[in-house]
Amino acid sequence: MNEDTGEVVQMTFFEDDTLQRARVRYDWNPYPGRHVNVSKALMTRLYCKDSGYTPKDRDLFFFYLAHSPDAAQPLRLTYKEIGEIIGGRADTISKSLGKLHAGGLLLEAERIGRVIFYRVNPRAAYDGPAVSQVEAVKDARLPVIPPPAAAATKRKKEAS
Repeated sequence: MNEDTGEVVQMTFFEDDTLQRARVRYDWNPYPGRHVNVSKALMTRLYCKDSGYTPKDRDLFFFYLAHSPDAAQPLRLTYKEIGEIIGGRADTISKSLGKLHAGGLLLEAERIGRVIFYRVNPRAAYDGPAVSQVEAVKDARLPVIPPPAAAATKRKKEAS
């Protein structure tokens, strides 16, 4: 607290904000680097057998978590490039991304021609400071499990 004005101020440990961010990163040896805040309740539901997501869908979601840039930036890789890294065909990657987008785990961030780049929904997981996450979730929809297409298929099977 500033005793002269009575204003509550944030303590700073380093003068330069970029220097502070560089020094505060967690060091998870032997693989140091950034960490992501993830909704444990959502991830628990994602791994249920009736979630509507396949193991490949979950692998792709966690690929996005691991490879996305800071904050709510999109991952700018083509389906072919993703398939070369994790294994799989571009059309399979496209279908999984469509399902993850329908369920709200990934959000459309940018279109360049027919190419769509997705970002991780900050309500599911966020890579960045908490203050930025509060801003990022303001326009983000809530993820749903099972995804809408899987829910419709499930209802159709039950009705017949």
